Amino acid sequence: MSNSEPGRNTGRGNRVMKALLVPAAAFILWAVITNLGLVRPIILPTPQKLIQVLWAIRDILPGAFWLTFQMVAAGILMGGVAGIGLGLIFGYSRWARDLLEFFFDALRPVPIFALIPLFILWFGIRMRPQIALITLGVLLILTIQTTEAVRNVPHIHVQAALTAGASRFHIYRTVVVPSIIPHILAGLRLAVMAAWGLDVAAEFMGSVQGLGNLMLAGLTNLDTARIMAMVIVFALLAIGSDFLLRAFIRRTTRWTRRTADTSLVADVLGTR
Repeated sequence: MSNSEPGRNTGRGNRVMKALLVPAAAFILWAVITNLGLVRPIILPTPQKLIQVLWAIRDILPGAFWLTFQMVAAGILMGGVAGIGLGLIFGYSRWARDLLEFFFDALRPVPIFALIPLFILWFGIRMRPQIALITLGVLLILTIQTTEAVRNVPHIHVQAALTAGASRFHIYRTVVVPSIIPHILAGLRLAVMAAWGLDVAAEFMGSVQGLGNLMLAGLTNLDTARIMAMVIVFALLAIGSDFLLRAFIRRTTRWTRRTADTSLVADVLGTR
């Protein structure tokens, strides 16, 4: 082990400790004010109550999670493939851009949650409207992200390949696409986080099962503890997904300068 590795591990440990300070302080404050009765339980229940709720629904929670996970994963997969594919097509073909870009620019400002009633009418009340909504949201995010990434590829790279005599398609495949992979993966992080939020909204409108349905049951019964418990579950799922995706991005884009030294700006500025 090199001498730099212990220092690196210590620095990583310090960053983790700093990151946990605010959540720990918030939890302690929550526990104190709720157990002292400073707020009504219907407004903010105690942490113990949330644990009791999670224990009470422990038998149905795995099945609800599995159903929600299937919808989110299906939406991310279909929306991701379609969004990245369309973005690459828009970046390569001016004809495709002229044909479809106006449609996407017109659709993008429409609040996606406003489409939920239509999706329920079109697809029913089971999994299909949720998957369709997530797919659309992910598709829009990644189409825009991929198109903008192509537009921001340094022209000097393309000009160098043209000077070497490479064909247009060869340049796009070997120069443009590899250079935008980090940007696409960054957009994928945003899309995954949005997918969990879209799932909650869609399940509120038409789900008969799933984690969102458990939250809706808490709202119907004015059970604040159940609502908060499900919010925490969704937050943990989103955070866990983002953590895994970040680990994947670090491993697959080690060749980029940004991934190789993420603390470069802080080191130059002397910030901690």
